[in-house]
Order: sequence, then structure tokens, then C-alpha cells
Amino acid sequence: MPIMAFVLAVGLAFANKANVQSAGWVERNGVPYELKSDPCTSGSENCSVIFANDPSGTVHPVYMDQGLQQLKPDGNGTPYIINE
Repeated sequence: MPIMAFVLAVGLAFANKANVQSAGWVERNGVPYELKSDPCTSGSENCSVIFANDPSGTVHPVYMDQGLQQLKPDGNGTPYIINE
């Protein structure tokens, strides 16, 4: 029984994905969308993006979380154009 508990503890230790970093999140068509690369560089304003394939040119604020609650800093004041 103690060996089984040890094996289970070791297995569960590797099953956790703690501190996974995201490039950022935006709201597209009413749902959270995870960016593939981080467009934000050092700066003092909130980060925002425009998708190159969006004919309307909608500016999307970039968030740090999937819940779209915390704006991502490090923007330069001008939306970044990304190809995703």
C-alpha cells in the first residue's frame, strides 16, 4: 500500500501545468481567443491589437487572463497589427 501511494504521488506531481504563460487574450466574436505570439513590448500603456485579416480594423484590447478581466500592460499606445 505505501508503494502505491508513492507511485500515485509521483504521477500526480507531473500532471500539473502550473505557471503556464500566455501571450495574451482578446475577445473575438464574443469569445476569448488566445494569441499565438506576444505582440506587446515594453511600454507604459495597455496593449491592443488589430488583426490584419479583419476588414473592419477593430481594435482589441489584450488581456492577461482568459476571463478577460485584467488588461495587459506593455503597450506603446498604438495597436499592434498581427497576422493570426
